[in-house]
Amino acid sequence: MKKIGLIIWPLKGNVEKAALKIKNHFTNDEIDILDLSTVKPHHLLLYENIILGSSTVGADHWENATDDNKWYTFFHQMDIDNVDYLEKKVALYGLGDQVNYPHNFVDGMERVYSNLSKHNFKLVGEWENKGYNFQDSLALHDNKFRGLALDFDNDEENADAMIAEWVEILKKEF
Repeated sequence: MKKIGLIIWPLKGNVEKAALKIKNHFTNDEIDILDLSTVKPHHLLLYENIILGSSTVGADHWENATDDNKWYTFFHQMDIDNVDYLEKKVALYGLGDQVNYPHNFVDGMERVYSNLSKHNFKLVGEWENKGYNFQDSLALHDNKFRGLALDFDNDEENADAMIAEWVEILKKEF
């Protein structure tokens, strides 16, 4: 398997916690965890396979340029660079809260996807909508999420099994 770049934002929360759990399913030679605040779009060219992890918190503000908005800055730079990432495979995972925010569960994952889709990435690792209890999600299409949907606030006990199953899917698709 070619080396995987696992890029995450924000840090110090459930997104990073999930990244560490994902990394545990690979050897250190297979995967690098990268902080989005230190990554530039050209770094994506160093990896054949990419995993991006995000939260939904603050996703409604991603379109605004602020110093703390790492996703906006990253995607804006991708648009300026105008690089075609054809043949790069990308998998997504998103964190959300299906109980307290049932009307926008893992919406952040869709915002990541919509920015990536302009640059010809091949999406892998879609995830079935089974066992969730929410009202709406922008990341849900044809009853599949754009990637792994996690809720550590209300369903952490199932997270390890979900991550293990998703990683096995990725190993086949990568």
